[in-house]
Amino acid sequence: MKEFLFRQLSLDKNPSLSILTKIIYIVIFVSIFFVVIETEPSISNNYKHFFFNVNMFFGSFFVFEYLLRLYAVGLDKRYSGFKGRIFYIFTPFSLIDLLAIIPAFIFPGSSESFLLRLFRVLRIFSILRTSKNTEGLRLIIKVFMNKKYELLYSLLITLSLIFISAVLLYLAEGGIQKEAFGSIPRSLWWAVTTLTTVGYGDIYPITAIGRILTIFITITGIGVVAIPTGILAGGFSEILSQSKDKSNLG
Repeated sequence: MKEFLFRQLSLDKNPSLSILTKIIYIVIFVSIFFVVIETEPSISNNYKHFFFNVNMFFGSFFVFEYLLRLYAVGLDKRYSGFKGRIFYIFTPFSLIDLLAIIPAFIFPGSSESFLLRLFRVLRIFSILRTSKNTEGLRLIIKVFMNKKYELLYSLLITLSLIFISAVLLYLAEGGIQKEAFGSIPRSLWWAVTTLTTVGYGDIYPITAIGRILTIFITITGIGVVAIPTGILAGGFSEILSQSKDKSNLG
C-alpha cells in the first residue's frame, strides 16, 4: 500500500502524472473555482450554508490527502522515520499544503482565510517539462512546437500573476471599492488591464496598500509581456542557427 501511494502521489524523484495525482489536481482546481465564486457577495450571501459545507468537504479531502502523503513519503530515505517526517513537514510544498488546510478549520466561516488554499495551484508547475528542440509557416510552426512548454509555462505564470494580483487587490480594496474590487471576478478586470499594460484608467486603487501593490504589479506586468516575446525570439534564433550549421556541413 505504501509503495502504491508513493507512486500515485508522485513522491518519487522522477514523478509521473498518475491517476490519483490527476484527481488531486482536478479537486484543487474545483476547490479554487468555489473559492473564487464565494467572494462574490450576491452569490455567497444566498448560499452560506452550501459554501460552508463545500469548504468543509475540501478541507477534509486535503487533510486526508496530506496524511496519506505523510505516511507514504517515508519510502524516501530523506524523509524516513519520525525525524524525516518532521523534515518533510517543513519542505516548501508541505508548508503550502498546511497553509491550504489549517485555515479552513480554524476559521471555517471566513472565505478570506480559505483563499490560502490557492497556494496549492503552485504544485501544478511540477508537471511541466522543458521541450526539446527539433527540426515562412513551417518555421513558425516548428518554433511553436519546440517552445510549446516554455510558452505554456509563461502563460501559466501570466495567468497566475493576474489571479494573484486580483486576489491581493480584492483584499486591499474590496471593502472600500465594492463596485470595482468587491469580488475576485471584479478585480480580475483590473488585474488583466494592468498586467498586460493596457491600463484604461477606469479602475484604480485608492488605498495606500493598494497603490503600493499596483507599483509592483505594474512593473511585473512589463516583464510578463516580454517573456513570450523572448521565448519566440530565442526559438527563431535557434532554428536559423541550426539551419545555417546544416548548410555549412552540407
